[in-house]
Amino acid sequence: MAIKKAGVSSVFHLWAWILLAWSLYRYFLKLPEWADEFIFKPLVFVAPVIWYVRKKEKESLATLGLTGRNFFTSVYIGLGFGVVFALEGLVAHAIKYGKLDVTPIAAFQQYGFFLIILSLATAFSEELLTRGFIFNRLYEKTKNLPYATIVSSVMFILLHVPILVTMTKLQGMTLILFFVTDFVLAVANSLLYYNLGSLVAPILVHIFWNMTVALYL
Repeated sequence: MAIKKAGVSSVFHLWAWILLAWSLYRYFLKLPEWADEFIFKPLVFVAPVIWYVRKKEKESLATLGLTGRNFFTSVYIGLGFGVVFALEGLVAHAIKYGKLDVTPIAAFQQYGFFLIILSLATAFSEELLTRGFIFNRLYEKTKNLPYATIVSSVMFILLHVPILVTMTKLQGMTLILFFVTDFVLAVANSLLYYNLGSLVAPILVHIFWNMTVALYL
């Protein structure tokens, strides 16, 4: 379904306000991760997008990839790509530490299987914003797949800068690996969304990647 109404600038404007709100939240509030992912990220990432789509564009939520289209194909492909990204995470772990160690680190000991639910919440919010809204709108408005893919992937990475600045202490090779793997994830998920028209596969891939980062990086 073609997206009507405003041009590309409206996408950047909404993204900029979301990035500003998220940055201020990360800087001034230091709440538990479950509050970030289940309360504040949906409020900052998801609510404005849904409001914009329904009130400004007057479009359905299906235009965000919230649809059953190609559901089973998306599940199969999402799981397959998810395994590939999990393996990529293990390779990145080996590069970082100089050895291959498949023993999960403290994240699993801290959260247990709740980590899966936490990863699902993270993946849903970030994929709806960056693939369902930003990538989809940029492509629909420009009909330029490389442009939409690269620009939305960079915007996806920039959304992670606030947490890099306020919480994590990544540096050196770890920081480089973070940016490279996040960019690869964003490009792959953009192309999956483009071909399948659904958020199912990107969310599954994102979950696998979040789990890998939490457990091994």
